[in-house]
Amino acid sequence: MQIVEVDGRDPVVFEKFFAVRDQVRRTEQEFPVGLAMPEARGLFTADSPDERSNGLGLVDGDTWLGMVWLDWWLSENTHALDVEIAVDPRFRRQGVASRLLEEVIKRAHADGRTLLTGSVIAKAATGASSGTAFAEARGFVQKHTELHQVIELPLDESVIVGLERAVPGYELVQWTDLTPDAWLAEFADAYTTMSRDVPHGDRSVEVQVWTPERLAAREAWRVEQGRFTQTTVAVDADGRLAAYTQMSGNRAAPERLFQNDTFVRREHRGRGLGIAVKIPNLKALQASLEQPAVVHTWNAPENAPMIAVNAKLGFRASDHRVAFERELS
Repeated sequence: MQIVEVDGRDPVVFEKFFAVRDQVRRTEQEFPVGLAMPEARGLFTADSPDERSNGLGLVDGDTWLGMVWLDWWLSENTHALDVEIAVDPRFRRQGVASRLLEEVIKRAHADGRTLLTGSVIAKAATGASSGTAFAEARGFVQKHTELHQVIELPLDESVIVGLERAVPGYELVQWTDLTPDAWLAEFADAYTTMSRDVPHGDRSVEVQVWTPERLAAREAWRVEQGRFTQTTVAVDADGRLAAYTQMSGNRAAPERLFQNDTFVRREHRGRGLGIAVKIPNLKALQASLEQPAVVHTWNAPENAPMIAVNAKLGFRASDHRVAFERELS
């Protein structure tokens, strides 16, 4: 068996690497989630100031036994290395994951990283899985859990219309893909505030600081990767952005959509702005769909207001995403 480096430059190698991860997710999830292969490879080959992604495979001849996806943060959280290990079900309990983890630790030490982070999929009913058992056995500590909810589109138009509601004193503004220049500063500030306010559990997470330039560059990169984004914001009487929501997908896999952030500034909470922006956003996105799709979203259990909003829309529980950390000595 040998370790294979994966950087995305060789399309054949990347396809085999990606196939292991994709197979595992399809085996473990009723509604598999993850980036489409072209977008995933784009992450590996991109020259991003914020993060670098690469991977390793454990290979026996022509057979890929397992893989590990690595995200190296370059702006915030530069002490951490994010890890996702996947093992072909045929080769589990044969030391594949442990061998990959050993290689990851070597590389983390060499780069000066002091913390391994990662998330594993767990059953909705129990919050446990083979992934959580492996993490705990290898010294990882559970830090946070998020409920993964899904909804299948298209929804009946009457359901959407029945949930629409205007909030007095606020105007809704929508756009697709790139944030208009006039809103970049407001939106960057909202992104930073959301990064600070969103529940993180006990994770060792640094706040992401967004500037208009950083936001514009990230959005342009997303478009280059084939991603589309639908945004709706609520603007108060003073012209300030009070709330926003975003949904996205990739043209390479339009049947798989993501409910990204939904955020309401503290001083505007308790007025129904969460659902006031989500419904028109969903309506606009659904109008652009050419085929059925599944929307995925994740929320911490303590974020009860947002889970309640999703329940009104018809989202249902699929599984849990459990975050772990392991300090390196």
